[in-house]
Amino acid sequence: MLSKKSISIFSLFALIFPIFVQAAEFNPSNIISDEAAQDYKSMSQIEIRDFLREKDSYLGRLFYTGDNPGPTELAIDPDEEYIKSRSASEIIYNAAYEAQINPRFLLTMLQKEQSLVEDDSPSERQLNYAMGYYCFDGQPCNPRFKGFGKQVRSTALQFRWYLDNIHEYTYQPGKRSCIDDPTPDVPCTSAGTEIKPENTITAAMYVYTPHIHGNKLFFTIWERYGFDEATVGDSNYFGGIFPDGALVQAIEGEDDSVYIILGQEKRPFGSTTALVSRYDPNKVLKINPEELLKYEDGESIDHANYSVLESPDGDRYLIDGLQKRFIISDEAFRQLGYNPAEIIEVSDRELDSYVDGEVLDENNPSPFEQLMRDTSTNGVYFIKDDTKAPIVDPDILKSYSDLTIVEATPAQLEKYRKISAAKLKDGTLIKMEDDPRVYVISDQKRRLIEDEHTFLTLGYSWADIMTVSERVLRLHEVGRPLLVIE
Repeated sequence: MLSKKSISIFSLFALIFPIFVQAAEFNPSNIISDEAAQDYKSMSQIEIRDFLREKDSYLGRLFYTGDNPGPTELAIDPDEEYIKSRSASEIIYNAAYEAQINPRFLLTMLQKEQSLVEDDSPSERQLNYAMGYYCFDGQPCNPRFKGFGKQVRSTALQFRWYLDNIHEYTYQPGKRSCIDDPTPDVPCTSAGTEIKPENTITAAMYVYTPHIHGNKLFFTIWERYGFDEATVGDSNYFGGIFPDGALVQAIEGEDDSVYIILGQEKRPFGSTTALVSRYDPNKVLKINPEELLKYEDGESIDHANYSVLESPDGDRYLIDGLQKRFIISDEAFRQLGYNPAEIIEVSDRELDSYVDGEVLDENNPSPFEQLMRDTSTNGVYFIKDDTKAPIVDPDILKSYSDLTIVEATPAQLEKYRKISAAKLKDGTLIKMEDDPRVYVISDQKRRLIEDEHTFLTLGYSWADIMTVSERVLRLHEVGRPLLVIE
């Protein structure tokens, strides 16, 4: 993420002198900005969940089983189906990330189309056609897209398509058209309204909802929720500069906590055990304490990875990274190999600091990360749940040096589903031989570090750079470059 380290004179005036702001008026040719619509990291999954709960929304407790892959799954294999039970907040977060559409945009659409953000007891139809996707005026909705998860994901991807291909459609930026008229051609009749979209998202919104009223309703909800004030267009100037998954610690001062950066939030580790059971402490970046102030405070991560927590209601969860995975039965718990004495009783608030992960049932071979070597080929696989990811290069294997390799027969490996090759862990610095460009792995993508100033400002060390083959480099999709501007 780009970071401006200077504050403009205009911004200083805004800080010094009070400003009286009137409610924004609806502009049919500029509903929201392209930057706001595509700010896909504006909310974490926990923030989405908390927002829904604050609205007493049924979505705050909804789970849906379908193909709604998250960032890690998409990085493994974007063409694979990942049919799982997920919370509504996870579905919204995943769709936003996949399509690079603002989750606030999706929340506003959910309220605009079916009032789902504020409805505590919606009908099945409201949930099944949550976004009004493939529901045309005067026609029944297409059952192919029935289901909350399908609606949210399809709508997010549809808007991504519109934004990338808007010139294939009737409504386009800079083109005069008629809305609420028999045809979009100008001049308009007395019943219609002429628009000339000033940006791509406004044109896209008319393609999706070809009516003034529906788009004005969107704008009204967007404003009422304060999303316009919260758009993170400004975060490019005053927000944090670290990639997702970075481990950071102030180089000086009283705060000696280690944090993980997730979006514009910093989450502290409550203990050394909570940190080292998940991450390599040698990858903690020592940073200027002023950089920490640019991040919102997140919930503390207090429990060791793979702890079993029990809610006040007696529900048991396995902590897996930053997720909690519901253990569906006593038999599923027994298969995990834990002693009942190891269960930790916690409050609902403590559980809420972890996002919902995939449910653990009796059919899951093992949720624990493992390395297995095929005794017939000597090929090594990264194993988790019911999947096996081949490790195709020794440099990839180094990234999993905390795991012990277990010998396995082909018959033992057959119960795992083969997926695309394992990737380097987040936070790994890499470059190729005879190529000066340095990348950091974040969300399993490679992000170019643009210059030496950025590299040093982010707290990286030249000694930590791993030289890899072109094959390893290209295993990782290209992410957005990192550049710090003074």
